[in-house]
Amino acid sequence: MRARDLAEPYPSIGLGDPLSAAADLLVEQRLPALLVLDPFGQPVGVLRAEQLIDDCLPRYFTQDPLLARIIDERYADRLCVAPERLVSDCLRLGRPKPFSVTPNCTIVEIAELMARTGSPVVAVMDTNPDGTPRLVGAVTATRLLERLRQGTPA
Repeated sequence: MRARDLAEPYPSIGLGDPLSAAADLLVEQRLPALLVLDPFGQPVGVLRAEQLIDDCLPRYFTQDPLLARIIDERYADRLCVAPERLVSDCLRLGRPKPFSVTPNCTIVEIAELMARTGSPVVAVMDTNPDGTPRLVGAVTATRLLERLRQGTPA
């Protein structure tokens, strides 16, 4: 089985979109991550839901986790993604590097990439006849697991 056989359409967000829009999309569709596209529609990274959770927390919580225990529920319920922050702001904070596979990559190559990067989604890229890159779709970890389970002996 090759990447082209597993690739499916997958939700994406642009670098210039607000993080709040990314959070809404993740929540509404119950996704683990989004593909992040540049202005030309090419994938440049993956924005994981836990990255947004991390961005909701003030830095002092991550610097001293004991502070999280003393914050009352009313304050905790008001934590949210800052509306003025952009997707590009989140990706600049040392987030995972963008990655993709070609349509001919095997299921094992995709699994190795997911395991190494910790990402639940991988972009599948091909080339148009004019040489420009084209997004075929994405392979999700759940789709990959589904396929791997089909090959498991009973």
